[in-house]
Amino acid sequence: MSEFFTPGNQALGVTIAVGFIIVLSLIGAALWFTLIKARKNAARTEPHESDQAIEALRRRYVKGEITKEQYDEQLRSLKTSSKN
Repeated sequence: MSEFFTPGNQALGVTIAVGFIIVLSLIGAALWFTLIKARKNAARTEPHESDQAIEALRRRYVKGEITKEQYDEQLRSLKTSSKN
């Protein structure tokens, strides 16, 4: 047998392998938690500017400040400008 396969060297190899698996697991867990946090933060972002404008337009229509025709026209305008 070779001197590389002694019980002491085999134990060292197993220890290194287990340590490597632990390090990879910690890195994976850190990435997983980072992605979870990023998703939660993305869900809390401010609504898009056009969404805010549409909501303001809806409020004006509900309050009776504008007519149905004005609402429809301005809504169409906002939706076409948000696509550009």
